Amino acid sequence: MIQRQIDVALGERSYPIYFGTGMTASFAPTCQLHGIPRQVVIVTDTNVAQHYLESLQKHLHHFEFEASSIILPPGETQKSLSRANAIFTALLQRRTGRKATIIALGGGVVGDLAGFVAATYQRGVTLIQVPTTLLAQVDSSVGGKVAVNHPLGKNMIGAFYQPKFVWIDGETLRTLPSREVICGLAEVAKYGVIFDAEFFAYLETNLEAIMKLDHAAVMHIQARCCELKARVVAEDERELGLRAVLNYGHTVGHALEFAGKYRALKHGEAVLLGMAAEAFIAQQMGLLSAEVLERIEAFVSRIPLEFKKETFAPSKILDAIRRDKKSVDGKTRFVLPVRLGEVRILDDVEPELIRLSLKRAFGLVGKKRSSSH
Repeated sequence: MIQRQIDVALGERSYPIYFGTGMTASFAPTCQLHGIPRQVVIVTDTNVAQHYLESLQKHLHHFEFEASSIILPPGETQKSLSRANAIFTALLQRRTGRKATIIALGGGVVGDLAGFVAATYQRGVTLIQVPTTLLAQVDSSVGGKVAVNHPLGKNMIGAFYQPKFVWIDGETLRTLPSREVICGLAEVAKYGVIFDAEFFAYLETNLEAIMKLDHAAVMHIQARCCELKARVVAEDERELGLRAVLNYGHTVGHALEFAGKYRALKHGEAVLLGMAAEAFIAQQMGLLSAEVLERIEAFVSRIPLEFKKETFAPSKILDAIRRDKKSVDGKTRFVLPVRLGEVRILDDVEPELIRLSLKRAFGLVGKKRSSSH
């Protein structure tokens, strides 16, 4: 059942985000409402397919859609040109036409990869995002950023390509491993630090309920994050200004992912550590109060992260930061908080301060604290 709708206002490329629970029965009628042609290809991974693919295909067939599927192995390493090319080959072998629709059923990796394929196959086919992880539901499925990784950096080859609509069914979180819920919390907390101090306080108070997937708490954070993201995307679709602030935690986070060969840390885990590191940088540069740094660090330390710190050589992380695609004129841009609800973009962060911030962030892992808010 659809319980809520938020619209992303982009003129002729505007689209709705639908929220609810147990929404499968409404999916095909919504496709018909949006004029989706009969030929659809569901791109998903083996983890998601075992739970949701068969029922979705049966549902689409019942409404006379020609629904086929492409099932991928899970994991960030699938976001590659070689995997995209394998999908192109499968589409061509099936004689998939320009009027086909690609349904991205899965987490952020599937959304980014299937979205990249949709943006480039026969110069662009219709895309529907059906995110099944918390991270994808609150962030990556909205806004049209699609990409694959390159051996020299993350998300280096991509496009801005908006979906026809986004379909967020809270039921899919029930089969999510706890580690994936943790990954989503990074993007959720990011919105509080960047835009909304009241929302961050809500997260501090309700963290345990969210981690247990309490329905009311999850619906609240899904809707609030998507409201904020929709507003940003409507104002700055192609990341020429305001949208860049959404990269808080990501300059260090992407470097950590790269240094761990996309296996040691998942995206959300790396972003959580990146948020703590970048908050420490801001505090050391005199931009952020010690009190707010303490709140951000306390929040991060309440979330269980497990990885081998010795996997990460500081020199490799710093090298990855220097390669970051957000760099301008050879200088790496950092999104740094100045208070809860406000950030600033700077590019004059000293390498030694970055080293200290990494040490500080790694020190939070396994350091349980209770919230004082």
